[in-house]
Amino acid sequence: MERIPNAILISIDQENQQCKVTGIGHEAQNMHSSMKKDHAKNFIYFERIKNLLKRDKSLGRTTEVSSFTGGSYYLIEVIAFILTHLKKKLLTDHLKGNYKSSDFDWVITVPAIWKARARRMMREAAYMAGLTSDAPGITRFTPVGSPLPRPEEVNPQKLSLALEPEVAAIAAHKYSEVSGSPPQRYMVVDIGGGTVDITVHDKSNGRISAVLPPMGNNWGGTTVNEAFSELLQEIVKDRGFTSFLKSNPINAKATLNNFFFEEFEKHKKIFGDANEGIREIVPTLPTSFVKHYGDKKLRQANKKNIHYDPGDASLSIAYHLLEEKVFQLTMDKITECMRAAFDALTGHINTVYLVGGFGGCRFVRQKIEEAIRQHRGILYDNIVCPIQPDLAVVSGAVMWRKDPNIIQSRVADATYGTGVNVEFDPSIHDEHYKYVNEDGILRCANVFEIFVLKGEEIKDEVYKATYIPGRQRYTQMHIPIYCTGDDGVQYIVDKEGKLTVRKIGELVLDIPNPDNVPKKEREFDVFMDFSGTEIQARAQYRITGEEVKTVCDFLSKQH
Repeated sequence: MERIPNAILISIDQENQQCKVTGIGHEAQNMHSSMKKDHAKNFIYFERIKNLLKRDKSLGRTTEVSSFTGGSYYLIEVIAFILTHLKKKLLTDHLKGNYKSSDFDWVITVPAIWKARARRMMREAAYMAGLTSDAPGITRFTPVGSPLPRPEEVNPQKLSLALEPEVAAIAAHKYSEVSGSPPQRYMVVDIGGGTVDITVHDKSNGRISAVLPPMGNNWGGTTVNEAFSELLQEIVKDRGFTSFLKSNPINAKATLNNFFFEEFEKHKKIFGDANEGIREIVPTLPTSFVKHYGDKKLRQANKKNIHYDPGDASLSIAYHLLEEKVFQLTMDKITECMRAAFDALTGHINTVYLVGGFGGCRFVRQKIEEAIRQHRGILYDNIVCPIQPDLAVVSGAVMWRKDPNIIQSRVADATYGTGVNVEFDPSIHDEHYKYVNEDGILRCANVFEIFVLKGEEIKDEVYKATYIPGRQRYTQMHIPIYCTGDDGVQYIVDKEGKLTVRKIGELVLDIPNPDNVPKKEREFDVFMDFSGTEIQARAQYRITGEEVKTVCDFLSKQH
């Protein structure tokens, strides 16, 4: 088993617009890089789309992504094509058609620092791919600009989203060798391509309790690659490699991505490996890149203490230059995040586990050891990297799905609640928010009703709130869900009408009223569960106990 690049090549039938995945990962990259220009119109190629999921505030069901071959598409559908392809590979190639998709429980891993919208996008993409049903999966793209309806939820219990540092911790704790007895309190630092995810666990009672909310940032192996790209741009004096990209719009971008995220990646992982005596890296430049810029311009690298060898088109880059120009900023951001995690801790931890593709780099380990020693004034001899750090997430996800109760509790990363109108109480409510409703009763508008507080330990509690429709005629209700990192927020808007919290989504409740029951008698209870990896909700009529169809919608456009 190995991790593959985030690349996908999709073929399109020009007559009926039916699409299918031709290849993913290295296969997709190789097919695209060798593609002739006149064939490009029959294919759609994407790379590194996962990075778009970091943009939580702007992420929605109609978020667009541009393909390398031209044109924009809905990001959620591109993800659905990838999942459809993986599902078919499993069912057809490996299982020879002896099983159906609905025979399985599916697990998708996501960074813990991803918020509700990104997590919801993965779930809805899985529904589009037919992971939890026996539907064939997505076969064509919706034209950008056309409405994109919310997919039907089929067998939602068959799909779980696992938090990557959390499940990596399960695997690392089980399979890593540490000095002394197995640690009861430990930190896991999951450094992948685009993120660093940090979690701290306590396992003193045999089950795992999170000690801190998920912490992290968007710095990882990818930002090192980008720093190397900027260094090479300086050498050829072509910001963004603009002239190279113009020379061959179809293949040039893929050529650069292959160089920075494949060729350089191999050298980056072994950089700093003192056991092998590696004090420099020697990547080979792409032939088309050398041909475009020429040996004369590339020899300018010598002025930056980088040796260019025209014989094999290689660059020799010394250790000190790599550290200063390429690795330093990313390592500063990673260790800054680790220091924040240590500062938030009360008490001691026994072990630090390093996992993820970039977390397995020896240079990264060395710098983290130095940072901990400087910040804590002690030397941690239990900084452990599993044998296959980049696969810790995968193996841990399987272990977690078999026993999800191994995670006993988590810590809320923000304060979550909703906006409600309640009976006005002059002892606690501001006159500014007072109004008289249609029944002549004094009410207080825009009260922030809190479900869970930031930093609160969440086990298996379910939070209940009671509502009635705002109007007699309403047969559907939209209840907004808000979050904030601030303390003491009482109202969802200030006196100027600006939001004091951030809307992350809404609950959509179907509340038909065929018998025309009076509004006051149509009370229903909403039960919110924040203990899992996704926010869950259900609702029921208070009088009858009848379930109300409830959807957590985090992807529709939020106002």
